[in-house]
Amino acid sequence: MFTVAQSAKKVSQMAFLALAILLSGCAGLGKSSQDTEAGYYKTAQTHLDKRNYSLAIERLTDLQSRFPFGRYTQAAALDLIYARYQASDYATALIEADRFTRLNPEYPAVDYAWFIRAMSYYRLFLANRGIFGKVDPAMRSPEQGQKAFFALLDFTDRFPNSTYREPVLTAMIVLKDALARHELVVADFYIRRGAWVAAAERAQVVIQHYPGVSAEADALVVLVEAYGTLNLDEDRQLSLTRLQQSYPTHAVFASGSYQAPKWAEDRWWLKLLTLGLTS
Repeated sequence: MFTVAQSAKKVSQMAFLALAILLSGCAGLGKSSQDTEAGYYKTAQTHLDKRNYSLAIERLTDLQSRFPFGRYTQAAALDLIYARYQASDYATALIEADRFTRLNPEYPAVDYAWFIRAMSYYRLFLANRGIFGKVDPAMRSPEQGQKAFFALLDFTDRFPNSTYREPVLTAMIVLKDALARHELVVADFYIRRGAWVAAAERAQVVIQHYPGVSAEADALVVLVEAYGTLNLDEDRQLSLTRLQQSYPTHAVFASGSYQAPKWAEDRWWLKLLTLGLTS
């Protein structure tokens, strides 16, 4: 049997519970639609449409923090990767794209994450061009360029029919040219020290691994000169014939017949060939 005090306590508890429910309902009614998961995502899309990438990154990051397992989790992750890339934060874009590919291998649009991953490697290679951004990529160590090239190649192998294939192929051409020209920069180093065997090996790398690049003609010139110096007359003639047939307008034929570059005099070779590394 309840006492008066117990009855009063029970009523007080019920009143408090009712008030709590009422206040909770009022708080819910007053909650802005922008504070919902859909609201965060919609605002982020608006920032992306306006190319306000820093604001989009902030909003998407908040969305991921507040709703880590929501309905927009994967879409927001892809949008964040895109925003990082567009903001030229290639290192972070690469990390987040790599994470997405590992966690969501079967996601319908996972090829986009692989695409940004590969292109971020490529952009990082191009971005590291000195204080003024004018250093020829061919003058740099090729390790990062090779890593970028294989990332791009991996993408084309995984997604041969992807809508992002064309820009990847274009990037691969640029990288192949830079890597090939790097081999000729090293070949020039060896030539000036009389190491013609080493120079010929570098030129052969261009011929064998980077066929069709702009530096191929210059690599053939190196072979003509190297084989001539090493008294390998047959090999020299084969290289010269290939040079004449494939690149008849090359500068070494400007006089109407082949004229050897003047290696030791004034770096005339670097000015003549398509390297374009000196003014």
